[in-house]
Amino acid sequence: MSKEYHYQWVFDLKAPPEALWHLVSDTNRFNRDTGLPPMQLLGIQNRVRRVKFQIPIVRVEWDEEPFEWTYPYRFGILRRYVTGPLLEMRVDCRLERTENGGTRLDYQTWVKSRNMIGDIAIPLGIGIVAKKRFTDTFHLYDRIASRGDAVYAIATSRHLSSSGHARFKTLSQQLSSEGADEKTLDNLYNYLHRADDLSIQRMRPYALADGWGLPRRTVLETFLRATRAGMLDMYWDLLCPECRGVAEDFGKLSDLTGRAHCNTCQIEFDANFDQNVEVIFRPNPSVRPVDNTIEFCVGSPQRQPHIVFSMIVPPREKLPFGTMLNEGKYRLKASGLEGFQLVNANPNGTEKRDFIVDALGWHNDILDISLTPYIRLINETDSNQTFQLERLVWSDQAATAADVTTLQVFRDLFSSEVLRPGEEISVGSTTLMFTDLRNSTKLYREIGDAPAFGRVREHFEILEEAVAAEGGAIIKTMGDAVMAAFRKPVSSIRAIWKVQKELERRGVPPLTIKVGIHYGPCIVVNLNDRLDYFGSTVNIAARLPNFSNGGEAIFSEAIRNDPEVLEYLEKNAPPNSLSRFQSELRGFDKPMDLWRVKV
Repeated sequence: MSKEYHYQWVFDLKAPPEALWHLVSDTNRFNRDTGLPPMQLLGIQNRVRRVKFQIPIVRVEWDEEPFEWTYPYRFGILRRYVTGPLLEMRVDCRLERTENGGTRLDYQTWVKSRNMIGDIAIPLGIGIVAKKRFTDTFHLYDRIASRGDAVYAIATSRHLSSSGHARFKTLSQQLSSEGADEKTLDNLYNYLHRADDLSIQRMRPYALADGWGLPRRTVLETFLRATRAGMLDMYWDLLCPECRGVAEDFGKLSDLTGRAHCNTCQIEFDANFDQNVEVIFRPNPSVRPVDNTIEFCVGSPQRQPHIVFSMIVPPREKLPFGTMLNEGKYRLKASGLEGFQLVNANPNGTEKRDFIVDALGWHNDILDISLTPYIRLINETDSNQTFQLERLVWSDQAATAADVTTLQVFRDLFSSEVLRPGEEISVGSTTLMFTDLRNSTKLYREIGDAPAFGRVREHFEILEEAVAAEGGAIIKTMGDAVMAAFRKPVSSIRAIWKVQKELERRGVPPLTIKVGIHYGPCIVVNLNDRLDYFGSTVNIAARLPNFSNGGEAIFSEAIRNDPEVLEYLEKNAPPNSLSRFQSELRGFDKPMDLWRVKV
């Protein structure tokens, strides 16, 4: 009969549970920091992963059950070994808030040996070696969490080599001379010099910008320039809409496909530029080589940070616990049932809430819940149920493909980065602006071809500068007309306001433009070897300038109802300059509500 060993270690730490959670529950990093070798995923069946250690001589292979966790208080895992000296290992880690605002961390593990080698290895490897390494690592995490170090992960002996240092400095000087942000470059150097390999496998510019206290667009544009210079490499990650893990990783946009498969969730899904295609960066190997395939744990709560808890409840049983939520909408699912329960977390929500499932499924519409609720999961079915509460809003720290491809910097530096011919990928929401010069033919006749051409070319330069300053991009020009794209409606309004004022300031007669702006879903395609947009949103926006008399912006109800647009117009539009009207658009059956404003 196999022998079971039990170990329990308790640590009193200074940082609160929510500050420690992202470090302690990142078992990929924790396993690396405590000296475990890399792991290799062999396959997934019924959510159980077959894994092995990547070590010579001894073959250690196991089946790993899905993690259970409750943010930020507890996580656990069960491994059943197929080969090697162990039969089974179960881990339970709990973080309890103490009266002084710190954390009492209780780490327990139960291990069953397979043979005599296991009886020797377990007391030595876990009882002595692991205890020392766990103690050192948890106290290191406490120091990091206590000082609020959101960017730099655990520094290792791996720094930039002399050649990597020289390469970075040479490219940094080049980029600075070209106008790249020096503060971002300084922070990037320190990060590449100090951060560990796991941290630079998948560098997210918005997350780094937040940690560095710098504007997100500034950091993203600097990363794009650094990629063009050969300091960084850019990748397009396709994320699964269920687990939100990386389903596929592409080095070129032309390799991206509109349809993908997630091996973890065993589902097919569509790519969407502003929802599940994220742009990430790694250092170029000439600066610092990194193996992005190395993993020390194939599953972890930190791989799915949008899931607040994932708990297994046996049939006809209930499970009580507490958790912490951010304000917003959530979805509670049970593994064996269709559908889900919508939950709204808010400061005035219910403190105690029961969630009950039976064979008929869910029985409520939207339930309110507090931000620090006490929950009971009640399983009235005849089988195990895995309850998962997931945040519906995707992380705003993701620099999506929609964010990147609407930047003028990207269009200028990476004009060859396009989808493969015939590929069509959705964008959930884009702001499109069409402009056209008023009476340009008359201008050529009045002041002559050469002066008129100069004025028209100047108008394009003013447009491009204003659009780029607002984080947008010129998609194409058509005669005297321009098509531009923005991520936010207010950016288009601010841009055109600047353009018209600048046109009025320059030259006589002053130029005026006709503008149409609309917001909505569309399709990204490859047209004439450039990224372009198609769909109803494009067709509507393209027709709106026809309703302008010049010096006016015509925009749809979707633009008018944007809160930031309303605020901007209240501060900048002249009194009584905003008016509403209805009109029919060619190709559309019903009249549309439109708005006109003098700019």
